Amino acid sequence: MLQKALSSELAIAGGGIGLATQTVRLDQSRRDNWEERTAEVGNACSRSERGRRPEQGFSLAETLVVLALIGIVLVVAVPVAGKIIRHSNGLGAFANLRQVMAAARLQAIKRGANVVVEISVTPENTIRLRTFQDRANDTTSPLPADELAAAGNYRQDIGTFATSPGTDEPTLSDVTLAPGVFLWKQSGTKSDLGTAAAFDGYAGRADLTDRIVFLPSGGIVPPEATGCGLPTSSGGRGIYFADAQGKNFFRVTVESNLSGKLRVDKYVAGSGYVSSGWIWL
Repeated sequence: MLQKALSSELAIAGGGIGLATQTVRLDQSRRDNWEERTAEVGNACSRSERGRRPEQGFSLAETLVVLALIGIVLVVAVPVAGKIIRHSNGLGAFANLRQVMAAARLQAIKRGANVVVEISVTPENTIRLRTFQDRANDTTSPLPADELAAAGNYRQDIGTFATSPGTDEPTLSDVTLAPGVFLWKQSGTKSDLGTAAAFDGYAGRADLTDRIVFLPSGGIVPPEATGCGLPTSSGGRGIYFADAQGKNFFRVTVESNLSGKLRVDKYVAGSGYVSSGWIWL
């Protein structure tokens, strides 16, 4: 009996030792697998690092090439941009001038009274066009003596009538052109109102200057001053203006006393002010 018991205990102990041995072997196998995988990952990272190009900036030659290209673009773009701006300013200016003058003509016809467009220069050297009715704002017929005396004198009478301000001669519009264009006649001086607004002299009065008078018939009162006659290639009546650089000179004029028809001319070297066949500079 004692011998059997010892044999059983030895067998159990032997089994435990065998199990422990198997566990140790399994742990060793797992450890070996882990080390192999870690080594593989490390090798892969090492290969990746070896294959990657080191980061670097632009070389001096590359930088110089880029700067040269930028310079070429600027040389080409700046003149083109300047021409586009001058073109835009010029179109806007004579479109506004024509619009103001055409509106004044229509108002004269509609109201049955003279309508005057007065030209001036603002302190900022922009062009200002003020339109007023040259007759008291009074429906009385006949007009009171003071209002009748002032009607058609080519001035705006304000605060002078017995019934002022209700019957003052009204301002119909007051327009200032955008910066970028100046009153300027070719070969003249920039912002010189005396030479650039050639609508001067009415009713024998030399002090009535820089104004266009539209009649109820749709025509204009002819200005009387020297140099304010019908437009020619070198001068005549008109509103003369140009861009800031003095590259494009224009004239908005009235070519007919009877019809009040408007025309836009441009100065062309060798030809003077012409209505067609010109280009933007």
